[in-house]
Amino acid sequence: LFISTLIFLSYSLSVLFIILAMPDDSELHLVKNRYGGLSLVYEGRAYKLKRTCKATKYWLCSKDKQGCKAVIWTNLEVTAVIHKNDHIETCPVDQHLAYKMEKKAILKKRSAEETTPIPTIYEQEAFAASADPSTAGQFPVFKRVKATMYINRAKRIYKL
Repeated sequence: LFISTLIFLSYSLSVLFIILAMPDDSELHLVKNRYGGLSLVYEGRAYKLKRTCKATKYWLCSKDKQGCKAVIWTNLEVTAVIHKNDHIETCPVDQHLAYKMEKKAILKKRSAEETTPIPTIYEQEAFAASADPSTAGQFPVFKRVKATMYINRAKRIYKL
């Protein structure tokens, strides 16, 4: 009985050490993806929700089609990572991924809801983003979001 208690305590302390040793800069961000659903961005990589269990959510790396088998298990509130697997070496990391996805979602939403010309909407958002020096160079290029913005506007405008 004493030995099993000692083993349990040493295991508990090692788990506690692992949790305390994890860096604080790893934040969980839920961001709207290109299909309208939510993606989880963690440590510069995007994950899609695979399944929800009673106490956890199971997230798959968004590069699973390219062979990455990384997964993350979070609590239901998506405030803490319970378990994670490693990515393959070719799985890209982008520290500004959450910011880029948020800005693309804002551009899509504004282009669908407002009648302001698309280039004007882009210029307004780009100008607002350039005020923050840490993310000034991370704003999506107009060439990359132009088609998406026009398509979203066309979906909302009824044809005569």
